[in-house]
Amino acid sequence: LGMQKVKVPPIEEQKAIARILSTLDEKIELNNQINKTLENMAQAIFKQWFVDFEFPNEDGEPYKSSGGEMVESELGMIPKGWEVMDLSEISTNIITGKTPSTKVKENYGNEIPFVKIPDMHGNVYITKTESYLSKKGVHKNKIIPRNAIIVSCIATPGLVSIASEDCQTNQQINSLLLKDEKMCYFAYFKLIELADYIRTLGSTGSATLNLNKNEFSKIKIVVPEKRLIEKYYQSVKFSFEMILENMKSNEVLRNLRDTLLPKLMSGEIRVPLKEEGEVS
Repeated sequence: LGMQKVKVPPIEEQKAIARILSTLDEKIELNNQINKTLENMAQAIFKQWFVDFEFPNEDGEPYKSSGGEMVESELGMIPKGWEVMDLSEISTNIITGKTPSTKVKENYGNEIPFVKIPDMHGNVYITKTESYLSKKGVHKNKIIPRNAIIVSCIATPGLVSIASEDCQTNQQINSLLLKDEKMCYFAYFKLIELADYIRTLGSTGSATLNLNKNEFSKIKIVVPEKRLIEKYYQSVKFSFEMILENMKSNEVLRNLRDTLLPKLMSGEIRVPLKEEGEVS
């Protein structure tokens, strides 16, 4: 077979292209590290307040170790004034997603993100999905609003993300539409805390792990007093907003990198190189 010639930029230009791309990759990685730190900080406060019950009391002292009153509940000892509730009791609705027929091509387009389990892995927020639905493919009663909590319940149960905008999910996912939007960060970490339990509930002995909506909605959690939910919301709100901004920024950077690479390599866009003798 004859050798096919491929046109490549000069070596100095190749090095300049590599520098541009590695700078974009470094910025993406930095954003990821910042996000992990922000999430860990918000989760540490969650654990201190809602797992160890060391939230600040009226005098600013840690509640449990300062002798705060604990009462018996079906989920063990909890602070006085807290309640045990089903997930259905903190939600206006729990929506199980649905996949529009893939045989009808017109169901898919760019109208609304369609969330599947691979879109959730390692993502606090859903900012990008592999598939999008068209207006025709959207189920009006299956729309998941911003700040709803999205939980995988089939195949890979126990993944948790937050909706960053209106979206829909497939049938492997249940979404909590919260009665109080200020509960979203508390509910996010509470469901992460329950991930192993959700996986256990989903292990029915069948090959596919499956937790149905009815069982999911009956999961019981300890719910703090409203003032504490609001205090926590205010404490971590900036961290979550920053996480979302960084995730959106990374989408822009990835698109830029993936669009630039072929154009730089083909010479459609040239990298300006410093003239000889010019100081770097």
